[in-house]
Amino acid sequence: MRELHTVPDRPAPGPRAGGLLGAAAGLLLGWLWTDQDRDVALAVSLVFAGLVAAVAAGAPGWRPFAIGMLVVGVLVTAGLVRLASAVS
Repeated sequence: MRELHTVPDRPAPGPRAGGLLGAAAGLLLGWLWTDQDRDVALAVSLVFAGLVAAVAAGAPGWRPFAIGMLVVGVLVTAGLVRLASAVS
């Protein structure tokens, strides 16, 4: 039988990488909450929250990544929504 090649273990990414992904998600969510339908914004927000929950619960070494993604995503989204409400 042939031997399977496995990928070597790598360290989990830290909160900085999660924050970068969270910033991108926050920009998308902020745009959805300010310019699009609320039902679409809610659906995408729930998918994002589910992703964070799955990463945090499923891989303990990735918890800092998930927390960084959540914190920065929420801050960017809240900042964009607040900025849009102040402008209009």
